[in-house]
Amino acid sequence: MAAAIEGGDTAKQVEAQTELSTLTTDANRIASEKSRRETYERETPEAPQYREGMARPTPQSLPQVDEKAETWADKNKWFGKDKPMTYTAFEHHKDLVEYEGMDPTSNEYYAEIDKRMKLDFPHKFDTTEKTTKTFQKVASVTRGVKPGRKTVKLTSSQVQIAKKLGVPLEEYAKQVLNTEGA
Repeated sequence: MAAAIEGGDTAKQVEAQTELSTLTTDANRIASEKSRRETYERETPEAPQYREGMARPTPQSLPQVDEKAETWADKNKWFGKDKPMTYTAFEHHKDLVEYEGMDPTSNEYYAEIDKRMKLDFPHKFDTTEKTTKTFQKVASVTRGVKPGRKTVKLTSSQVQIAKKLGVPLEEYAKQVLNTEGA
């Protein structure tokens, strides 16, 4: 830098200043990463060290890989690569296993995951058949049968939202009807 200033070479001055700036930025990143690692090491308990005489984990104690899950993931190349689709598949898994009590090792489970994914992402699947969303009919908002009563059809996503919120479908339908009229 000093030589460039003495020689009046502005191009060399700019080059030296750019290099100095890059080196300063790199030094700051290194210091930040070093600090982050030191904090992580202080706050993270150490993994147990295996010494002579201690039992090592055996392959039997590790979780077993489900062959059907591996096959399904291999068949669905988007899994793990397309974030929205992957997260949606995990949500469907959670719904099927936790709320609907389906066995995640059954063929029906994988068929249902595939069906729901095709409904949610029809444009991602090469299907020639036309897919339609299913709607669940809900009873009238008002009690009793009156001429011209209004009915509300909830979409599958609305049904899922109502279930997640723990709201009865009739109450959710009332709110949908109220917001449509507003």
